[in-house]
Amino acid sequence: MDAALPKAWIELSDGRMLFLDGPFTIGRSPTSTLVLDQAGVSRSHAMLQPGPGGGHLLADLRSTNGTYVNGLRLEQARPLRDGDVILVGEATLTYRCRQESAGGPDASQTTSVQIHSGACWLLLVDVIGFTGHTQKVGNHAAAEDFKKWLECVRPVLARQDATINAYLGDAIFAYWRQDRHAADKVATAVRELVALQSSSPLPFRMLVHQGHVRISGGLQGESLSGSDVIFLFRIEKSTKALGSLCVLSEPAATTLKLAEGAQPLGSHRVPDFDQPHAFFGMG
Repeated sequence: MDAALPKAWIELSDGRMLFLDGPFTIGRSPTSTLVLDQAGVSRSHAMLQPGPGGGHLLADLRSTNGTYVNGLRLEQARPLRDGDVILVGEATLTYRCRQESAGGPDASQTTSVQIHSGACWLLLVDVIGFTGHTQKVGNHAAAEDFKKWLECVRPVLARQDATINAYLGDAIFAYWRQDRHAADKVATAVRELVALQSSSPLPFRMLVHQGHVRISGGLQGESLSGSDVIFLFRIEKSTKALGSLCVLSEPAATTLKLAEGAQPLGSHRVPDFDQPHAFFGMG
């Protein structure tokens, strides 16, 4: 992983992102890193601290009402996984930890239960030239720029009910299930992100695809798999030469009703997929 990028953070339901740079305490005490002055929260309630392998351990500090992870009461300190939901009193916190970006989401869980199989809209948002930016401004400044970028992009996805599946290096992989979300939500998110590109702290590209996806849940969190997931990650590199900062596959442009206002980019071959595929550009 890029040393300049923040490795982990806590997402609050009000949209705030609290980056984890060391021990992180939660409680009613004003000396806590995250002060939660509300019923059900003890003065010193819980603590996160760096664990082996670059992740974090969560421990309950003998609180009166307990600390819960994914609905289960914490009995002893445990390592957290990306996407774990922590409940302290009535406050819901989501733990996020960047994953390796090579190859996309990990679908190789040894134990998993299929949650959904059906049509989804898939989105990959990827910072452009972050390594070069880091070399130019230094690790600290680059990390601060990346934090500002996340704080601009994530609220757009949250407002339009996207599920962020993973933070992959300097990219975000998100999706919407078609059985739960209207196309208008996704189209609005795409338009808002396109509008954000001109003022973003860091330049970024977007890729949008629509197709059939299998969603499974297991010990390593939620996993998306299927040929359409692979297709999204294959077009990340194969469409760079097209010069568009927002590339939509033909199924995405059609189902989101964005084809009419988009620029046709022609048909192009994608590695590991036989026939040429049509793409559209926005922005």
